[in-house]
Amino acid sequence: MPVARACLARVTSSSGTAMSGAVYAALAALCWGAATVMSKSALGPFAPLILLVVQLTVSVLCLWIVIRWRRLPQATPAELRRVAWLGLLEPGFAYMIGLFGLAEVGAAQATLIQSSEGIMIVLVSAVLFGQRPSVRFLILSVLALAGLIVALDLSVSMSSLRQGLGAEMLIAFATLVAALYVVLSGAIAGTADAIVIVAWQQSVALAFAVFMLAGTRAFDPAGLALPMGLWPWLIAGGSGAVQYALAFTLYMKALRRIAANTAGAFLTLTPVFGLAGATLFLHETLSITQAVGAAATLFFVWRISREATTTSG
Repeated sequence: MPVARACLARVTSSSGTAMSGAVYAALAALCWGAATVMSKSALGPFAPLILLVVQLTVSVLCLWIVIRWRRLPQATPAELRRVAWLGLLEPGFAYMIGLFGLAEVGAAQATLIQSSEGIMIVLVSAVLFGQRPSVRFLILSVLALAGLIVALDLSVSMSSLRQGLGAEMLIAFATLVAALYVVLSGAIAGTADAIVIVAWQQSVALAFAVFMLAGTRAFDPAGLALPMGLWPWLIAGGSGAVQYALAFTLYMKALRRIAANTAGAFLTLTPVFGLAGATLFLHETLSITQAVGAAATLFFVWRISREATTTSG
C-alpha cells in the first residue's frame, strides 16, 4: 500500500506539472498575442529600433525590481555564461528584425508567418537533438495550424504576398531564430529562478539593441525621431512589460515543466489571441469562417496539452 500510494503521488505530481506547464505556455501565448497588437500600434510613432530599446528598457526594469523585491537568489557565474547569451537570439536579434518586418506588413500577414514557429521548433529539435515527435503529436499540430490558417484568412494574406516580400522574409527569419532560442532554452534552462534567467537574457538583449541603435543613429539621425505625445510612450512601455517581462517569464516556467516541442505547439495560440485583440481594441471584424478556424485551433491545442499530460503521467 505505501508503495502504491507513492507511485500514485508521483503520477499525480507529474500530471500536475505537465498541466501547469501547459497553462504557463498558453498564458505566454496570450501575452505575445496581445503585445503584437500593441507593438503594431506603437510602430507608427516609433522607429523599430527605438521601440525595441524602449520595450526592453521597461521590461528589464520590471524584472530587476521584481527580483530585488522578492529577494531572488542570483544565478551562478557558470549558469549565467550558459543561459545569458541566449538573449542575443531572442528577444535581441529575433525581435529586432521582426519589428522591421512588422513595420512594413500587416499584422495578419506577420502572425500567419509567426504561426509556423511551433513547426520550426519541432524541426530544430529534430536536427539538433534528435527529438522526434510522435505521429499523433504531428497530426494534432498540423490540424491546429490548419485551423489557424483559416482563422487568419490565408486567401487575404496570399493576395498581398507579392508586396513587401523582403519584410515577410525578415519575419520568417526572425521566427526561425525564435524557434532556435526556444529549443536551446529548453535544453539549458538551468536551475536558477526563471525571472532571474529572463532578466539576464533581456539585459544582454538591451545592450545589443542600444549598440545597434547607436550605430544606426550615426548614419541616419533624422530617421530616429521620438514621438511627442504621452500615449505612444505608454503603449510602447506597456507592450514591453507584457511582451518581454511577463511573456518570457511564463514561457521559461513552461519549458521547465513540458518539452520544447509541446510548449512550441501552444505558440499557435498567439495569432488567435492577437486576432481577438485586434477585434476588441482595433475594431477589426472577425468573420464566421475565421471564428470557426480559431475554435478549431483552440480545440487541437487543448488536445495537445491533454496528450502531453497523459504522456508525462
